[in-house]
Amino acid sequence: MIFKQVFDQKSSTYTYIIASAEGREALIIDPVLENVEEYLKLLTVLDLKLVKVIDTHIHADHITGATKLKDNQLNSSQFPYLP
Repeated sequence: MIFKQVFDQKSSTYTYIIASAEGREALIIDPVLENVEEYLKLLTVLDLKLVKVIDTHIHADHITGATKLKDNQLNSSQFPYLP
């Protein structure tokens, strides 16, 4: 299992990337919009395929990056799969 915690200092928000080391499929929990490029770079460096994005609740402290991650996933040959 792969587990990465990313902290956004501006909103004091933790985002998590969790993945299968064997299957290389990843999910991102509570992404912050301003950090989407950082998450995508981490996925590339770790050779992971993003398959899910989860917001655990509505966030008053930041704007979710889920839609931007979804849009990137749909428009990129690097991340061709979106369930």
